[in-house]
Amino acid sequence: MPNRSDRIQQEVDELLANIEKFPPPRSLRRRISDLVSAPFRAVSRRLSGLNRPRISAGHVLLAAIVLIVIAYVSGFSSGFWVWVGLAGAALFVAAFVISLRRQSKPPAQRYWRDRPLDANDRGSGRSFWDRWRGR
Repeated sequence: MPNRSDRIQQEVDELLANIEKFPPPRSLRRRISDLVSAPFRAVSRRLSGLNRPRISAGHVLLAAIVLIVIAYVSGFSSGFWVWVGLAGAALFVAAFVISLRRQSKPPAQRYWRDRPLDANDRGSGRSFWDRWRGR
């Protein structure tokens, strides 16, 4: 077994041998570009770590209903409110279709104590009390 100093010397020799394979220095244009874009990347990283609220299909349905009610209460008095009501109706239909589409996904495999559950297994003929006691 080689001793520690031989191993370190071997690693240093390998690094010195490969020093010419290091990437070439970046061009001035690339360094300036990186310098200018660095603050924007930092802000982007900070924002990506935040827990922003998710908007569900239910939220969109509720917003659509609110738009429709506001347009109805205003009495469709001008063309603007008619368009608000139509936008609410279109938003409602779109959110409803999206909510139906999400429910059509097959359920994920369920696990209990790191073993997959079989939906067709009803205790394999054992009584309720035997299953309850874990026998």
